[in-house]
Amino acid sequence: MSGRARPAGVAAAVALAGSIALGGAAPHGSARTAEPPRSGPPALAPDAVGRRYAAALASLRRPRALSFDYTVEQLGLRNMQQTHRVFRSARSERDETLAVDGYALKRPSVRIFNGRTYRYDIAAIAPTPAAYAFSYRGAVPQGGSYGYVFAARRRTPGAFAVSEVVVDGRSFLPAIVRFRIAGGGARGSGELDYGRADTYWVIREARVAAHLSTGGTARERIVWSAYRFPSSLPPSTFEAP
Repeated sequence: MSGRARPAGVAAAVALAGSIALGGAAPHGSARTAEPPRSGPPALAPDAVGRRYAAALASLRRPRALSFDYTVEQLGLRNMQQTHRVFRSARSERDETLAVDGYALKRPSVRIFNGRTYRYDIAAIAPTPAAYAFSYRGAVPQGGSYGYVFAARRRTPGAFAVSEVVVDGRSFLPAIVRFRIAGGGARGSGELDYGRADTYWVIREARVAAHLSTGGTARERIVWSAYRFPSSLPPSTFEAP
């Protein structure tokens, strides 16, 4: 057990010194055109899905404030497990570390961030035609509807690039975003899973596996839960303890 809380590595780079969470992305090329569900309409044509996808992203609703819990596990580069509770309003964030390596902290470790962009906002992650070229791979059954699978190729090089997106057949928002990362002495791939909470589209789970230039593999998995959407949060939420 660690004696003090360590900041969880989330989202930005590669060597899990700031990754985007996920440990076992589904293999690419596995999509196939599916038989229609036993009931319901047939699958839409790719261009119709594309139009609805663009409209869904353009009409996204954002909560004024939110809180959630998340658990992060890392293996390889270093082994650790943490549970956090986060409060966000605009670009202010309070991150409380509640447990480390299975032990609840008697006093949560609190970090306050101002001007902090939320890395897992679907609007920041979702690939768009301006940044990516898409090719249709097929439709797969998904809860009585379909998931529409598109390969994505980033138009300009970058350390983070979406490689595939599965568009939810009801909301027409990304249900699964598969990606590749490179830099910081590592290369890897991962997957982000999204779904609905209340009236919002939120991150549910993230996994990443990175191969280090020094040898070995590092993995990270993050699971989000307990979403809450208060109308506002008091200013004291974002004051240092």
